[in-house]
Amino acid sequence: MASLGVWREGAAAAFILLVQTSAFAQGTDQERQACMPDVFRLCGAYIPDVDRITSCLRGSGPRLSSACHDVFFPPQEVPLTRSLGPPRRPGALPPPDDED
Repeated sequence: MASLGVWREGAAAAFILLVQTSAFAQGTDQERQACMPDVFRLCGAYIPDVDRITSCLRGSGPRLSSACHDVFFPPQEVPLTRSLGPPRRPGALPPPDDED
């Protein structure tokens, strides 16, 4: 079982090099830390190929941890809109008030 420990150490070293020398390194330390377990769990076969790891993580969407999912698929703010009926044409007058 010593070979498993050596493999993990080698994979960790490769991942650290990968993170420091790639487009993946553009993320913050916190973002990289959020995805490190997912890299080993889901995409370890692609270490040290950064592009394939990134593609693997992006393609693993629903299987990603919530922290890593937020790195690749950040929550989008939805603007609040008031819906008071059908949309009006630009320049159209508002409907009259019904105060009878």
